[in-house]
Amino acid sequence: FKGNPFGPMPGLMATAEYVTKVHAVCTKTGNLAHYSHRKVKNDNVVLLGETEEYEPLSRAAYYKEILQEKVSKLEVKDVEEIPSKEK
Repeated sequence: FKGNPFGPMPGLMATAEYVTKVHAVCTKTGNLAHYSHRKVKNDNVVLLGETEEYEPLSRAAYYKEILQEKVSKLEVKDVEEIPSKEK
């Protein structure tokens, strides 16, 4: 869910004779989905769920969601709260 290889999958894929990738359809763009984006706030590595917890996203839609999540966590201060560098 964090965009990183999960558990034994990299090793299995490296030693497999054949690998068939199956893609879903992105719920945002309609293109091929390369990512399963977790929609709920939960840091457990394993979380069973379906459409309420996950959504298939294309690469572009996934990165847009991740960027929006990071921006929403930014703390913006008022100008008066920023320390002055004047001496």
